[in-house]
Amino acid sequence: MRGRRNKEIENELQSVLNDGGNVWVIGDIHGYADTFVALLENLNLNSRDRVVLLGDLVDRGPRSCEVIRVARENEQIYSVLGNHEHMMLQHFDVDNIENMTAKQAGWFYVGGRATNQSYLDEFTDSSGNLESFDLRMRVGKDLAWLDSLPHHIVLDEFRLVHAGYSPWDGDLDLQTTDTLMWIRGEFHNAITPVDEKRTIVFGHSTMPGFGLKQSEIWESEVELMNSRAAAVGIDSCCYGGDDPQLTALNLQNGEVVKQKITTKEMRI
Repeated sequence: MRGRRNKEIENELQSVLNDGGNVWVIGDIHGYADTFVALLENLNLNSRDRVVLLGDLVDRGPRSCEVIRVARENEQIYSVLGNHEHMMLQHFDVDNIENMTAKQAGWFYVGGRATNQSYLDEFTDSSGNLESFDLRMRVGKDLAWLDSLPHHIVLDEFRLVHAGYSPWDGDLDLQTTDTLMWIRGEFHNAITPVDEKRTIVFGHSTMPGFGLKQSEIWESEVELMNSRAAAVGIDSCCYGGDDPQLTALNLQNGEVVKQKITTKEMRI
């Protein structure tokens, strides 16, 4: 299936940039809601600023349910679909939320168990009873929102995507959702710009995976004609490594803001 775009979102974000406003792009959050909120606070957003999440809002961390709520209810925040949201859409089963099904095993193994548990935690009252009606209402809204997300966002000088693009599959707007959500090495190792006019900003592949510190960001050695990097990776791996953190990149001026995992969310 071809990747989906949303021209209304693209036009709004481009308008913000044209007017001198900030568009912050945030890497993979993976259920770390407190860290996400702390980063948003550190960005000191004004009413004109906007935020774009690069997918993988869910799985692995403790509060995916809350991450989705914050992102869905904040009108300044947009997101693209990541591979972990795609797996959630395929495998979340509210009818069997208290018992893992065979269909869910693969998703649970790569972090889906934590997402499932976050909904149980959110909708279990102080007496241990599951608030089934409220749970179903939330799940319905959350899944519908996830299913509406674009797979990539294309601006005048940037492409925002979860994983990247294939340098060999032709028109970037015709590439498959699998490519946009899963590609790694083929994209990272491209020897010419995948888009000659735009820097591609992506998540999915962590800084340790590039051999970098989590306090760094990855920039392609390949450059555009204006000397900007052809691609920039900003997934700081907030769920693991020696220095877990979350990264935001300002498309207006190139500023990078990092937020270390909050003490509350650190694994003991």
